[in-house]
Amino acid sequence: MPLYEYKCADCGAVFDTFRSFKEADDPIPCKTCRGVHTRRLLSRVFASVDGRAVSGSSSGGCSGCSGGSCAGCGGH
Repeated sequence: MPLYEYKCADCGAVFDTFRSFKEADDPIPCKTCRGVHTRRLLSRVFASVDGRAVSGSSSGGCSGCSGGSCAGCGGH
């Protein structure tokens, strides 16, 4: 089950919860104030292998990676 991040418009709290894809955009009460004015946030994904970023990171790469090939820094 995916982990989704939500923000409460009433108190400003940001919280996350595991929910099915089907429930992702359904209303969910805030975990802090129990308000019902929450919305799902677009979360960034970060993946690493052996401590090296492989997805979702704009740092740690080389300028050659932006063209779709990491041959210059030995990535892909």
